[in-house]
Amino acid sequence: MKKDISHQAILEKNLQSIDFAEVEAGDFQIIDVRTAEEFAAGTLPGAVNVPLFDNDERNVIGTLYRHAGQPQAIDKGFEYVGSKFSELLAGFEPYRETACVVFCARGGMRSRSVGNLLDQCGYKVFQLAGGYKQYRNMVMERLVDFQPKVIVIHGLTGTGKTRIIEQLNHAIDLEDLARHRSSLFGGLDREPSNQRTFESRLVEVIASLGREPYFIEGESRKIGRVFTPKPLAMSMKSGVLVYVHCSMETRITRIIEDYPVTDTRILRQIETILKSLKQKMGAGPVEKMCRLLQNGELRELVRILLVDYYDKRYGKSMSNYKYTLELSSENIAEATANLTELRNSLCDSPD
Repeated sequence: MKKDISHQAILEKNLQSIDFAEVEAGDFQIIDVRTAEEFAAGTLPGAVNVPLFDNDERNVIGTLYRHAGQPQAIDKGFEYVGSKFSELLAGFEPYRETACVVFCARGGMRSRSVGNLLDQCGYKVFQLAGGYKQYRNMVMERLVDFQPKVIVIHGLTGTGKTRIIEQLNHAIDLEDLARHRSSLFGGLDREPSNQRTFESRLVEVIASLGREPYFIEGESRKIGRVFTPKPLAMSMKSGVLVYVHCSMETRITRIIEDYPVTDTRILRQIETILKSLKQKMGAGPVEKMCRLLQNGELRELVRILLVDYYDKRYGKSMSNYKYTLELSSENIAEATANLTELRNSLCDSPD
């Protein structure tokens, strides 16, 4: 079947549109037709990227639109698409048997043209109303008033706070959403989220949480490259505080498990981070830690970091908090059960 890619067939036909609430409730493949750069800056949860144009092509079309007018910009767009028509269609082929929702920046020309083309090819396709901009507005609307009751889990580095959060229901794992462990070494072997992606993931989690209160780990507002929304940060300051503790040896074991030195690349990254501590810890201790790292003496290295850096840095501030509950985290399952009991006691009835 020869596809009609005339201006009229692609641009003038109205494509059926749906809003994000319908997308959330349905079973759709979400397809972002913006450039790879736009996609990387932020997209919808679960979206795949099949770009109509690359970044250079989009810039050329934008320049033409501003200086020569819309018709010339449209002509250039059709020229680009015509030169890679088969390649473009191949990008959508894996989703042929799925109901698709396409979107661009504002629900305009790019997603409408792609949607109409796919419609001609026999796809079941919809256009996201308002595009990514409307989705972002929805994300910010949901976060601006998100100030829930929370149970905030505090504890020194290595006490297993994240392990506990992972085992609890009704929990917000900020480190997972940020793709960062919120420490000097928190970005090792991870690709930290940008702010938009972090906020999208948070909104997705909020929709599944159920009733308050929620568990959350005590964090500074900045986690890696992102910031916790102010209303949620305020909730954490006024929440029910819990302090978990365990032995030094358990803390060391957990940190070695959580930050495995798997190859020379990771080793070099750790060494670079250690050297950045010279001003705070002194040249002598840092040189000693680097030797321990090279020799594989990780337990002693971690012990020095905990005693001489992390505990001094965070222990004093945590000692000033008033905790509703203090408990051992030697056994993660037992700590999780105790925290669940605490939450149940704060609810009208247990789940």
